Amino acid sequence: MSACTFPLALVCVGLSAFGLSAHATEAAEPVSPVGAEANSVGTDAGLQTGAGLHAGDWLVRGRISGSIPTQRRSHIDLIGGQIDTPAAILPDFDVSYFLTDHVAIEGQAGAVRTRPFIRNSLVGDIAIGSIWNAAAMGIVQYHFLPNARLNPYLGVGVAATTPLSIKPGKGIPDFKLKSQASPVLQAGFDYHLTGNWFANATVKYVFLPQQAYELAGVKVKADMNMLIVGAGLGYRF
Repeated sequence: MSACTFPLALVCVGLSAFGLSAHATEAAEPVSPVGAEANSVGTDAGLQTGAGLHAGDWLVRGRISGSIPTQRRSHIDLIGGQIDTPAAILPDFDVSYFLTDHVAIEGQAGAVRTRPFIRNSLVGDIAIGSIWNAAAMGIVQYHFLPNARLNPYLGVGVAATTPLSIKPGKGIPDFKLKSQASPVLQAGFDYHLTGNWFANATVKYVFLPQQAYELAGVKVKADMNMLIVGAGLGYRF
């Protein structure tokens, strides 16, 4: 308040009122509710720029993945034993395109090598050989929180393999394998690191059909599924 009191001259009262009005005006300017709200909205919009994944985005991911056979069952005539396909660690790449903020299509293709064995047969362990397959996988994904930093998703799709090259093991004659198509379930998440960079982790479960073939007159039937676990980085275009 001013040093003047109520009973003093009207001039002093007028000056005091003018001073209070000026101070009030100066104090109001930096804390204007409209201005503060506008600044807040602008700041929030700036923080959200480029965040998340949206319709029209391409996301390329590279991972290190482990391929782990599960639910293994086999039948081998005459000599008995079981088919064993060892777990493998391999590089894994895919490309996703976002049809909407929530729905994306993931695709990948490449070549995969397996080295199956016959274990515990009447004649011991037998290396069947080295098998190269052309592999492709397509998955439709649903992303639950595309605007959030942590965005979990689920997917369902199909994987297909076609033999490219079969090199039989020692003592094993040439043999043939059929192409396969397998349903796939997927769960994973993308985590927005900074800019266009994302961390990714995913789990895929592939339901493989039975594979039947013949080795030197010995009929072999093998059933197994495949668990694929991977983690890596993604870049948005």
